[in-house]
Amino acid sequence: MLDLAMRGKLVEQDPNDEPASVLLEKVKAKKEQLIKEKKIKKSKPLPPITDEEKPFDIPDSWEWVRLGEVLDVRDGTHDTPKYVNSGIPLITAKNLKHGSIDFTNIKYISLKDAKKINERSKVDIEDILFAMIGTIGNPVLVTTDTDFAIKNVALLKSTHYLNMSFVCKYIQSAEYLLVKNSSGGNQKFISLKKIKEIPLVLPPIRIQNKIVEQIGKINDYIYKL
Repeated sequence: MLDLAMRGKLVEQDPNDEPASVLLEKVKAKKEQLIKEKKIKKSKPLPPITDEEKPFDIPDSWEWVRLGEVLDVRDGTHDTPKYVNSGIPLITAKNLKHGSIDFTNIKYISLKDAKKINERSKVDIEDILFAMIGTIGNPVLVTTDTDFAIKNVALLKSTHYLNMSFVCKYIQSAEYLLVKNSSGGNQKFISLKKIKEIPLVLPPIRIQNKIVEQIGKINDYIYKL
């Protein structure tokens, strides 16, 4: 299902849709505005995507982009704060399960340590988290406003004009790209630089919304079965 969706074969394409090339310019302009307002940091320019990096063909109105072109890519702490009996939950890879955050088996850190981590890694609703060490992937679209901090977890923040649920579905379908770009032996690791360079399909925004809607309908049907 996800494979068909990301190839543009799950929902019908409409030639009257605003092409993704126009959407991309809007996203880039908004990202530059956020940089000027010092809400996000400016990152190094990313290389163009080569034909060899494109794993499949997409409709003419879509674009191939890199994650770092259209999203604000960050990560949580890689240090180990002191754990306390009660305080702010610290989310790690083991807490990302089945598309959601599992708070049942959690460790806590002090409010002071959480604030320090969240100075650069504050998680908001509609952000995407996924494990970047060990079992790489397991993307989660954040839907809770519960306060927490993150460790060894990648954080993707929207720069506007994107359906983040679509982006999350894409990452779920392309976990093999994360693993392919990781390094290490038994303990795999993917760097922020490599995450920013991951190719992402960018359909027109109406198609992004339709894909998310259709995947939801199919999942509901599967659940009923």
